[in-house]
This record gives sequence, structure tokens and C-alpha cells, in this order.
Amino acid sequence: MYTLGISEIDNDSGAVLLQDSEVVCGINEERLSRIKRHRGFPYRSIDWILEYSKLSLNEIDYIAVAKANPEVDPERFYRVRDLLRSYDYFSKEDPAGNWVKVLNYLINKYRNAPKAIALAKDMSNQINRWAKSNGCAEKIIHVPHHFSHAACAYWASGHNKALAVTMDGQGEGVTSSVYMVNNGKFTLLKEILVPSSLGAFYSAVTKALGFKPARHEGKITGLAAYTTPNAKLLSKIQKMAFYNSDGEFMAPSLYGNYPKIVQLAKQYGREQISATFQYVLEDVVAKYISHYIKNHEIENIVLAGGVFANVKLNERIHDIDGVENIFVFPHMADGGLGYGAAQEVYREKSGDRTPNPINNVYWGPEYNNQEIKKQLDLHGLKYDYCEDIAEKVVECLSNNKVVARFAGRMEFGPRALGNRSILYPANDPNVNDWLNQQLNRSEFMPFAPVTIAEHAKECYLNLQGAEFTSQFMTITFDCTDLMKRQSPAVVHVDGTARPQLISESTNPQYYKILKGYYKNKGVPSIVNTSFNMHEEPIVCTPDEAIRAFIQGNLDCLAIGDYLVKKTQTLD
Repeated sequence: MYTLGISEIDNDSGAVLLQDSEVVCGINEERLSRIKRHRGFPYRSIDWILEYSKLSLNEIDYIAVAKANPEVDPERFYRVRDLLRSYDYFSKEDPAGNWVKVLNYLINKYRNAPKAIALAKDMSNQINRWAKSNGCAEKIIHVPHHFSHAACAYWASGHNKALAVTMDGQGEGVTSSVYMVNNGKFTLLKEILVPSSLGAFYSAVTKALGFKPARHEGKITGLAAYTTPNAKLLSKIQKMAFYNSDGEFMAPSLYGNYPKIVQLAKQYGREQISATFQYVLEDVVAKYISHYIKNHEIENIVLAGGVFANVKLNERIHDIDGVENIFVFPHMADGGLGYGAAQEVYREKSGDRTPNPINNVYWGPEYNNQEIKKQLDLHGLKYDYCEDIAEKVVECLSNNKVVARFAGRMEFGPRALGNRSILYPANDPNVNDWLNQQLNRSEFMPFAPVTIAEHAKECYLNLQGAEFTSQFMTITFDCTDLMKRQSPAVVHVDGTARPQLISESTNPQYYKILKGYYKNKGVPSIVNTSFNMHEEPIVCTPDEAIRAFIQGNLDCLAIGDYLVKKTQTLD
């Protein structure tokens, strides 16, 4: 059975193809359009999937769309509108204030809520028009937003029994849900509705500090590590988001509070307010999840939704008493919803409720040497063909060279996991400054490490129960003293790091590079950062890789079986 899953199309659209429960391929529209977090129907993604799989739409059994259908389920589709109206978010008496109020829901995407809802409906109409024009309307099945998140987390984790928690800005009026899942059967325990949104709460401070909401929240997480919360400020922020009781949180944080947040940011500074917002987020979520852990005596917790892109929050959840295993779906935000929707449709139609964990997320395009060589020639570059490209990368790294690696299938999701990565030794504590400057980035977190899995316990504390999710760079850990000494470039000021643990079975060539470097230098970790320029999607094609290599003025490009050095580029 083939199931095509389509992600939420009004925020980071994309698609995934399953054969039964196994992923054939998956990609997000941004990697093809080169528009960050592309909104709109994923025409390019679907075309690529059909080309890669050599299937036609006629051969696809079902098309799962991670979105409520306004014609079939109008109550759910319009719920956010009706909820906001009940809170007087659509008041026309104060246009300027109205924009602040609806920021809770819109997170600065649009100027007004009616326009946002109209656009969302148009997006749904795009699905219908596409399906009708391609003669596949009868194959479409809609799966609600947060249920798709929960399905992502559960089916990818491999656990038979788990607590699935979702959390984001909002989706169809829901900002969080909690499901008990046992042998593939989902039981809804809780839904939190707008305006209470911890996603919007965190996006508010992102906006207040001059960053882009729903994109730059990681900068807040990075800044938070530089200090501890101020008690007076903490008491103010705790009134905007707090754990209520009986498994519920309250966070109507922007209803009249956004101007206050702006003033507090000016008064206390960006590090202090970031630390306070991060503390409150962690505290509220930990209390919220602890309620269900205790009341349902569940050891496995699986997470999805944009809030769980916060790797420090995930570490805090891992530390909750009673949590034995934690898993975060690698593409936790809306761009990954197509996977969950497709899995749920397949499971429903086939009756197969047996969990089947993912092995990796190398689901995207790959290019052969002939295609790569053609682009190298078109750019007029000199290059060397290498019988063992991994050995050459080890040589470059051992000589302290910055290596851009383009190999195999592109990663699905926000993290570069070695196939579209920039690599560098982790012993230079200043690399965060000079390499980010070369890449035109402004970051407050250090680069993340990739670490040989069998050496992970030498480098990180409290790994147990989080080893699997650490393959995908979704959680931080406290670093050992050895890690701090050997690899300071990847240890943040608070002594933590967000590693990718790599094993031979996951990515043999990438693993070979790490093992070779370890043999030469005795260090099991190196820097791994995404291969892209600032505010651009991760590179997808050989042409994009070559351009980013030249633009970033990097030392070496390992692309397919070819090696290009800076001295071989044209002026």
C-alpha cells in the first residue's frame, strides 16, 4: 500500500511517501523552492516524490492531508476563529491593539485574523483543486493537525505504550494535546485551546527581542544560558504562563501583555528576559507532563510540535521523575506532519497497529557522480576524484580545515545530520565566532557536535533513555569534564551540548569519517553545522552546494566522490 502524506500547507509545506509503514522518501517544499518555510501547496515536493519513486498518482492508494477539512469538519476548521471571537480578539475599536491581541494566534504571520482564516481556507481549496485536476479527490483523507503530530511521535518512536504530547503555537484552535497510546490505540486525555499557547508565549519574547517569531526561537534558548532568572522579573512572567491544575496550563500571554514584554526586554536586557522565559517554559511544561506521567504510570514519552524544537526543554522533560525513555520526532514542527498523517491513514486502512521505528531521516534527493561532475565543470572548478572520499575528509579535518560535506540522500527536517553538513574540529573555542561570520550567521548557541555513539558516555551525562532521539539532534545533555576539555567549540556556556550520535548502521561513510578522525586525534566528536548560508534552506542540489561553498569561503568541499579545495576555486 502506498500512502502520500501532505504536511500543513500554510506553514512549511512538504510531503512524505510510505510503502506500508516504511518511508520511501520525503521532502519539504523549501528545499526545492529555496523559500524558507515555504507556504502553499507542495507541488514541487509531490512531483519529486513521484519522480523518485517512479510511481504515478494512479498508483498511490491514499493521500493523507494533515489538516481539517472545512467542508467535512467545519467546527474544527473554524474553531480558532470562534475561540478568538469569544475572547474579543476581533475587536475593531482599537486596530493597533487588535494586532497585538491576535499575535497569540498569528505569531506575526499576517496583519489580521480574518485574512489569516481566509488564506487558510484558500490553502484547503488548493488541495481540492489539485486533487480534482489530477483525478484523485476520492483518495484524500484529512487527519487533524495535532493528531498528526501525535502520530508522528508515536509511530516513529517504536514504543508499544507511550504518552504522546504535542505542543505548538496553534493548529485548528489546539495548542497542545496529550494522548495515551497503547499498541497503536490512541486515547485523548487532554486538549489545550487558544488563547493558552506556550508556543505563542515563547514567540512573543522572540518578537520582542527583534527576532522572527516561528523561526528564531532557538536564539532565545541560546541567550537564556548566559544568566539565571531575575526573581522580580520571574514573578511578572509567571503571571503570563503558569500550570493551573488537573493537567492544564494557562498561557493567554499576549492578551494585552505584548507591550509589557517589550518594555521588560528593554528594562532587563535580552539575556535576562530570555533566561526567564526559558525557565517559565520549562517549569510549566514539566509540571504539565508530570501530571500525566504520575496519573497514568507511563515511562515512555514521545513528543512532537514546534515547541519541542527547544532542546533545553526536552532535556528538562527527560529529567522528570518517572520518565525512562524520551523521543522527539526529528521533524517536530508542521513540516513533518505529512509523516504522521500518512502513518495514521495506513494504519487505519490496513489494520496494522504494530509500531515500526524509523532508522534514519535520510529521505530526500541524492545525486550521482555524473550529475555532480557536470555541475563542477559548469562552475569551472578544479577537483580531484577520490577512491576513498571519507579518508580525504579525515585528512582535511586532521589539518584543521573546514569541510562542507554533500553526500547521499538529503536529510528530512530542520537538522543537518551529516549528508548536508559543514564539519570542523571541535577543539577551537573561537570557531563559533569566525565561522558564523563567514556564513553570515548570528548565533548565540555554539555549534553542535556529532559524536561516535560508542563513545557517547565518555562525553555526556544522563544519556540513558535518550540515545535514540539523540541520533537526530533533538535534546541537550550536560557534558563531562573530558568533553569540555577536548571539544570546547561545541559546549555552551552552561556546560551542555546538543549532540548527534552516529553509528555505522545509520550512516557508514559519515561514521567512517568520525572513526578516522578519532584514530588520528583521539577525539570522538567534531563540529556539525548545517550546510547553508544564513536564512537560506539547507542545500539540496550540487549547484546549491557549490555556490554555498564558494560564498562561504570554506576550505574544502567533499561532494560525492570529488574533493574541491579553496585554492581550486575561481576568483
